[in-house]
Amino acid sequence: MGSRKLVGIFLLGFVLHFTKLLAIDTDSAKFIYKPVKVPKHYFNKTIYLDFYAPNKRQLDTVNLVSRKLKSYQLSQLTMGFNLPLFTKDIYNKDSTLIKNFHFLLTGGFTSTRVDFAGIKPHTFTKTYIGFRGLYNNGKKSLFFVEVAPFITEDKGNSSTAKLRLSTTLLYNCSVTEAFAFRVGFTRSFLLGNLFNLPYIGIRVGKLNKVNFSLQFPRSITLNIPCGKYIRTSLYAQPQGGFYTFANTDSVRLGSIYENKTLFFGRSEFLLGTRVDILPTKHFSFYLSGGLTTRNKIEFFPTSKKSNVVYRYNNYYQEKIKGGIFINFGLVFRFGKTKSIYNNLQMYNAIDLNNGINSVDNVHPGNSQIPTGKEKMGNNKTDDVIDLIEAKDLY
Repeated sequence: MGSRKLVGIFLLGFVLHFTKLLAIDTDSAKFIYKPVKVPKHYFNKTIYLDFYAPNKRQLDTVNLVSRKLKSYQLSQLTMGFNLPLFTKDIYNKDSTLIKNFHFLLTGGFTSTRVDFAGIKPHTFTKTYIGFRGLYNNGKKSLFFVEVAPFITEDKGNSSTAKLRLSTTLLYNCSVTEAFAFRVGFTRSFLLGNLFNLPYIGIRVGKLNKVNFSLQFPRSITLNIPCGKYIRTSLYAQPQGGFYTFANTDSVRLGSIYENKTLFFGRSEFLLGTRVDILPTKHFSFYLSGGLTTRNKIEFFPTSKKSNVVYRYNNYYQEKIKGGIFINFGLVFRFGKTKSIYNNLQMYNAIDLNNGINSVDNVHPGNSQIPTGKEKMGNNKTDDVIDLIEAKDLY
């Protein structure tokens, strides 16, 4: 019995020792052969949803067209995406990063329902797909271009489908970490008509701290971070659109009732407060509300001047009294990104990408830009690995 026990103990020890070696070899194999997925881009893949609605307001009771329309109410839902496709980093001979180029695909769909009490509701859709290019010279300059063709249509009337083009060209200079300016050009229909305008912008304050930004003709914003998970802002910005209107209700403006379609423009100026909540790095949502001012609606003829270079002439317009609005949105970000921590130029590039939208002027927020200092001891292993370049592993 003693020899049997001895043999049993020996076999058990051998099995345990072999199992331990096998486990070590397996772990080593995993460490050696498991591919490390290094992020390719600095921008997250982003999907956002945005809902906007002001209150109902009465129209003028004197003007014949306004008397027919009676009242005006609006609701708008926007869905969009932002997808990085190509990133090229350019290095010095000593392997220090000096420049990079970014190419992104963008797209979206907007449904705008306009309710006039005197005629049936009209739902205008806007679908676009475009691209953005950003070039970072590695010093203080960023160059940005967006080209976004889009199609608008009065839902249910395919004859109203119209292809248009919005675009923006910008130069951004980061003079210091707390001051930057932008100059460029933008072609947009966000003000209820065709506008080709110069773009002029300044920012005072660090992007990851309290800052004031004036971006004509996009927005005026005071951004106030409140810790890692909450960001607030006070803002003023235009809102609007330009659509083809199916004149099935025979809105009469002189001889214009003979036209089957009209152009319809709407514009307003929002004064609001916004709160962004960031529970995780891959999801955020925002709530916003305030006053809608300088409201205006217009009808334009479609039978004349089909190739307009600058601004359509209207047949009818009405300024509508101000009101209040609500706005909220959801933002989903996917995938890992290259480290941008304390990288001033990439902070500016991300702010450009999130803040400039030639078609719908929806801002998904700068949740990718960290606020305050983060302790390395709290970072997850995967987050640290993301900081390592692939070439450093071999």
